[in-house]
Amino acid sequence: MVEQSTPYLHYRPAVFHQPERVLQENHRSGGVSRRRVIIHFPEQITPEERDPMTARAFLHSEQNSDEALSIKRDADPTFDFCGYLEMLSQTNGMFMGNARFIPRNYRKYLYHAYLAFMEANGYRNELSLKIFLGLPMMLKEYCLNYEKRHTNLGIQTNLSLKGESYGDWLPKCDDPAAT
Repeated sequence: MVEQSTPYLHYRPAVFHQPERVLQENHRSGGVSRRRVIIHFPEQITPEERDPMTARAFLHSEQNSDEALSIKRDADPTFDFCGYLEMLSQTNGMFMGNARFIPRNYRKYLYHAYLAFMEANGYRNELSLKIFLGLPMMLKEYCLNYEKRHTNLGIQTNLSLKGESYGDWLPKCDDPAAT
């Protein structure tokens, strides 16, 4: 009887992950920033004339160009929302807010403005507040420095909505016929 049993107990460990919602892939970890860029030159450069430092300087100048920002804005709606923000000199701008504050005040709370932007543009998968707090990484792409301070009314930031947001998407959310 001992001769017929297997000498080792063998099992294969497995890990299953079943979240409550569908897994989403996003580019908020710098994936959009690391995309390969193909630059076409009108004429071929001879090997003697090639300078790696000039090429590197050209590449760095293109990383934060208007064209690169446009591609990133098209790829990620949260990154697009950051384009409607402007930095103030002091932390007397919008409050962070959360989804529980009702009625929503889009001009006072940053998270409410983000939810309004997503709704007005037809996006369904909004970021939770916890993930939305990763905003400083995206703001660096726009050369904006995110600052905050804790007050009795909540977390106040140094960010405010640009004037163009009022005409582009904010009135759509204030209009009861749009909902």
